[in-house]
Amino acid sequence: MIPGVVARELATALGSGGYTVDLWGGDICPAPRGSAALHHLFPGRVEAWFRRREAAERIICLQGMIKLVLCDRRKGSEGRGEVAELFLGEYRFREVTVPPGILRGWKAVGSRPALVLLAVEGEAGDLECVGQEEAAVPYDWEIVMR
Repeated sequence: MIPGVVARELATALGSGGYTVDLWGGDICPAPRGSAALHHLFPGRVEAWFRRREAAERIICLQGMIKLVLCDRRKGSEGRGEVAELFLGEYRFREVTVPPGILRGWKAVGSRPALVLLAVEGEAGDLECVGQEEAAVPYDWEIVMR
């Protein structure tokens, strides 16, 4: 795994009326200064490559499934050049924390749209969109890594 990236399984409780997913509580709440947005992704849609200069991102797929791909391009990082692929969503609820400087992209997988909650810990305005050529991430969105 890329240094600094944390994937945390989310507790799910099934009841007679449905299920509850515990997102945050106790010492794992997002930072008091930040923002959150809900992204709706159409099936098969890829959105890549983005990175934050100073803020961390916390990503949770609430509905549907996504393939989250991360690439470490941080200067001086022991994981520089490493690529990680994670699947998250309603069949595997988890939160992925992405530290500043990591390139990220995602794709809605399956036949349904995906709803992704993106919480930013810090200044939301430091988002940088990086073109495919500049990012130079060795990843093919149609192939599943193992």
